[in-house]
Amino acid sequence: MLKYWDDTELVLKGLSFIINPKEKIGIVGRTGAGKSTICLALCWMVEAYSGQILIDDVDISKLELGYLWNKITIIP
Repeated sequence: MLKYWDDTELVLKGLSFIINPKEKIGIVGRTGAGKSTICLALCWMVEAYSGQILIDDVDISKLELGYLWNKITIIP
């Protein structure tokens, strides 16, 4: 789960998915579905309120931001 600010509602509730190694994915959906929020969470521009984001079994909140950004690619 994720919150943008302390006084706002939770977003991305109950989200869980697995992306296999070397797999490329696309995130699609209608306006307000959470596409941008998922991208912000993967880039660690917003921090998870609860739960965690694992990439190759590594919690991204434990990584240095520059290292993380160097290892993932997001094409808008």
